[in-house]
Amino acid sequence: MCREQRLPRTRVTTDLKDGFGTVTETIETFIGQTATANAELKPGATSEIIEVTSEAPLIDQLKTSVSQTITPTEVEELPMVGRDVANLAYLAPGVKATDSYDPTKNRYAILSVNGAGGRNVNVTVNGVDNKDNTVGGPVMQLPLEAVEEFQISTQRFSAENGRSEGAAINMITKQGTNNYHGSVFGYFRDTSLNTDEKDPTGTGPTPAHPDGTTPSHPDYTRQQFGGSVGGPLRKNKLFGFFAIEREREHQAQAEDFKSFTELTLAKGAGLAAQPSATIPRPFFETRYNGRMDFVINSKNNVYLSYNSQVNDSLNDQSDGTGDLTNGNFTKNHLILSNLTWNSILSNTTVNQFTFGYQYWNNLIASNISAPLVTFPNASFGTNINVPQQSFQKKWQFRDDISKTIGRHTLKAGADYIWNPVEGGFFEFSSTLEVDFAQNPSVILANPGTYPNGFSTAGLITGMDIANGNPYFLVATKQLGLYVQDDWKVNRRLTLNLGLRWDKDFNMIGVSDVQKSRTYLALVAYNNPISNSYVSKLPHDDNKDFSPRVGFAYDMTSAGKHVLRGGFGLYYGNVFQNIPLFMEQMSNPTVFATVLSLTNPTDTVPGTGLTLGQWRYGVSPLPTIPPPSTQLPPGSIGRLMDPNYRNPETLEFNGGYSWSLNPKTVVEAEYTHVLGLHENKTINIDQRVPVGGVCCTAPLNGLTAPGTTSAQFASVRNEESIGRSHYDGMNVSLRQRMSHHFSVNANYTLAWAYSYDGGGGSFRNYPRIASNPFASYEWGPSPNDELHHVTLSGIVDLAKGFQLSPIMQFGSARPYNLTNSSNTLNTGGGTGIAVVVPTNNPTNYFAFAGNNTGARNCFYGLNGVAQSCTIAQYDPVRGDPYFELDMRLAKNIKFGERMNLQLVAQAFNLTNRANYGNNFGRSIADATTFGHPVGFINPSSTIVPRAVWGELGARFTF
Repeated sequence: MCREQRLPRTRVTTDLKDGFGTVTETIETFIGQTATANAELKPGATSEIIEVTSEAPLIDQLKTSVSQTITPTEVEELPMVGRDVANLAYLAPGVKATDSYDPTKNRYAILSVNGAGGRNVNVTVNGVDNKDNTVGGPVMQLPLEAVEEFQISTQRFSAENGRSEGAAINMITKQGTNNYHGSVFGYFRDTSLNTDEKDPTGTGPTPAHPDGTTPSHPDYTRQQFGGSVGGPLRKNKLFGFFAIEREREHQAQAEDFKSFTELTLAKGAGLAAQPSATIPRPFFETRYNGRMDFVINSKNNVYLSYNSQVNDSLNDQSDGTGDLTNGNFTKNHLILSNLTWNSILSNTTVNQFTFGYQYWNNLIASNISAPLVTFPNASFGTNINVPQQSFQKKWQFRDDISKTIGRHTLKAGADYIWNPVEGGFFEFSSTLEVDFAQNPSVILANPGTYPNGFSTAGLITGMDIANGNPYFLVATKQLGLYVQDDWKVNRRLTLNLGLRWDKDFNMIGVSDVQKSRTYLALVAYNNPISNSYVSKLPHDDNKDFSPRVGFAYDMTSAGKHVLRGGFGLYYGNVFQNIPLFMEQMSNPTVFATVLSLTNPTDTVPGTGLTLGQWRYGVSPLPTIPPPSTQLPPGSIGRLMDPNYRNPETLEFNGGYSWSLNPKTVVEAEYTHVLGLHENKTINIDQRVPVGGVCCTAPLNGLTAPGTTSAQFASVRNEESIGRSHYDGMNVSLRQRMSHHFSVNANYTLAWAYSYDGGGGSFRNYPRIASNPFASYEWGPSPNDELHHVTLSGIVDLAKGFQLSPIMQFGSARPYNLTNSSNTLNTGGGTGIAVVVPTNNPTNYFAFAGNNTGARNCFYGLNGVAQSCTIAQYDPVRGDPYFELDMRLAKNIKFGERMNLQLVAQAFNLTNRANYGNNFGRSIADATTFGHPVGFINPSSTIVPRAVWGELGARFTF
């Protein structure tokens, strides 16, 4: 029996047995599989030869899942933005690019699988969990030089993998061998290699500022350099490998011209604004990987791997309307490590024990603490979104055992993760916010209306600030157990039979629920409307059993025609952003808005003045209330539903593979995914018409202690009631390098629908909370694409030249409609509805600017017949997506083992402005409705969004 955890390219193992004939068996291994060879020795001459190669077969006769392996050649030779290997996952059928779902993921390749937003992707590196338990998705990015290959399974993966109701990515790192090998590289980008961007409005390049700054062609430079080395520390016994990568990026965000003008006027009038035509956004990062492999004896080997990623940047929260004081700094420190012991216990039994460690600390903050001053088109002062922090520390213990009994390969394993530190804080509105009614240009141009300039009474329309304890901190555990039988029934039929059980501990914040102020207030209130939500405590799932069944049938026994299919049940996890606000409400002091003034008659605390009398720069600042142990009046209540469950998917697949020749295969695969128990936020205190008058919140009778004001403005209950459907048909053509040409082409015909899905199944609000499954809530998910095409290839040209393109096309994605205000007066915690006549449901502008008419028609008030409904979810679509990336390389060989590769590559070669579904959605503004307002950001970077070029070189030995 031969078992290898990871092989360097090709290795031949020879086992000599006197008196027996020669037996030669070729085993092709790739990530995500364990290859086992049982050699039948026959009387004869001398030797048995088992050849093991890492080149994946084009048709895997045993595979039942929907997956694709990205090979070492593709990792090294295809164009990649930001040298992030996850970008190659777009080559797998059904995987699409989508926008970042969180500020901590702005420079990641975000993968949409099953129409979702990217949070449902679980990544492992050398078998160790690389998952973000705070917001979902991956955590660490590895240096590209350290990545050997990876496999992405979009649906129907085996029982060995869990904790994902979406995709599973298994990644492995390189190792040392008996031959010294390595690389040195440098890639360089500059403004001169970029073209002008279009304006986000779609009107063309933005005009230059008076100082000559060109927003459509901002300053930009980036250098990425590093290398790797691997080899024997002791031949045949101890091997080492090390890779390092450094990135230095200097870029500037062009300030909106209107905002820059307004802030310049404010500074000239003596305000503390620091306007700049461009906002600097530098980014610096270091990634490194080290690995050591030790062969203890013929039956035991162990390896240790350590990965680190450290980066810092400035102003990635800036939106182009603020000044230099309105920015931030971001710091990340990430560690991922594993110790793995492989043991051959007998000729039929192999065991692998893995110990893993993960650490992540993200801080987004500012060095400036100053009041935030806002105008209609500009702002200065401390950003409202800072400071915030996320951190987690994981210890993982995993053991997998495999035993071959006849035609059965039995596997079983246990995977335990202890996360003693998982938390952070989110401190919005950390400084006083002061809101002006007019822009500086209006104030300064109308001295009659504003005789005291910025100090004129009545100019300030709002003030607010929050304080209290903003932290959330939980200790969690995760346990997974599985059994799997890969049964070779006969030469043609293989069955995969698996069962997995996952158990989470404290992932939904159970330890904090009983101390949460919302829970305590509603228990004390004892109202029939809210009692069912606090009648019992939520608990983590106990019955997450996941059966997995698959088959592969070789129709001819020759590996030319293979049928495959199967069924599986998959569970995800609850990431901390869901219970976060509830957990904050269990702290000794409550983090909440303690001052919120919006009415001219509101009293400014400590001044004796009303908001309408208060004068900026003249009147004393308000007295800020101290942090409170109680919720202030008008708070947003937060609950975790007592019946909350982990998200799950039921997945079916059926496919056919046809090997046209040893180098070419055509595949067709149908997949169906039913998503259940997805997150949805329900306002249980939604305002409703009472006595023919709109509208009153049913829990208004619950008043804040010592006041006559309602305790809650809304009560938002996190529920696991969301549902989604995904149906996809994948057709693929793959050709391994033949006649100097390789190709990977995929076409996907798909439908992704959900109930007001939002693209990420996270804090999605129905338009009417009491009817979350109304027919108008069902619609295409934001990442739905009817047609999606990917094409990649590697072409070996004459004289050492090589051409490598990647092309992606996706049909237009949908977007939802909204209004400038809450049309139906349902209160916070509900989606903003667009009301349409029942007999003309696409007349989206029927009640534009007429909320009263919309309410009368929808609710049947004031003598108006109830003859309106709500516009269908995601009823209109944006622009198709198209991107063409190209890499041209020249290889110069020095002997057999050394090669210098000169590279020129360009991204978005057709200079297409990919707006996606970033279009104006509000019916209140006809000038922006249906017009572009932004872009689908390029993966693994922020700018530019036009053509950008890169030059580089890579030396390997």
